[in-house]
Amino acid sequence: MLVLQNAYRSVFFLFLLTCAPLFIYSDNCSQSFGDVNIGTEVIENKVINQNIIRKNDKSLMKLCKKPIKLSYYLYTEDFINSFIEIPTSQVSPDSSTLSCLYLAGRASIYNEQDEKVGTCSASFLCMQNEDGIYTDISNYLSVDNGLIVSWFTPTTLIDLEFDSIIHSMVTECIVIASTKIGFNPFYGKTFNMIVSSDDEKIYFKLSKI
Repeated sequence: MLVLQNAYRSVFFLFLLTCAPLFIYSDNCSQSFGDVNIGTEVIENKVINQNIIRKNDKSLMKLCKKPIKLSYYLYTEDFINSFIEIPTSQVSPDSSTLSCLYLAGRASIYNEQDEKVGTCSASFLCMQNEDGIYTDISNYLSVDNGLIVSWFTPTTLIDLEFDSIIHSMVTECIVIASTKIGFNPFYGKTFNMIVSSDDEKIYFKLSKI
């Protein structure tokens, strides 16, 4: 009987170690086992009930299968206040470009607990011709948990006001954590990302595919 108990305990802790990375690196993956709990007294006394192990196995499997979802936001005012303008000029005297504006900026990003957790940076190349204003946006998100993603947003603008330029970041795209600087538990993972906005903030919601 003691041999059987030790075998169940070994299998359980091996499963726990296998699932540990998801508990550590997923922003919304709970680190507890829910309603089922193995107390320290039970472990210290080396008394592990087979039914408890089975219940915890099921709880762990549900937690491990829980999709990774990450949510961040920034303040548009912070981004606007950081703007720098990169000089541009027309190359041809007969250029079809009527006006252009090249901006770059960055702002701190925050998680759902309103904690500062990283940086978003972007550059906006805006060119106006007789057909309207076209903007190429290069976006970068760098989070303290190791996540780094980048994406491009080609779009049109109504005008060249800073608010219009900032809110043109709104999009939905698939991004890959293809950059690794130091420790990055998300390296190589693919996410569906939705970028939305309101009057004060830009939101980034990432769901692992």
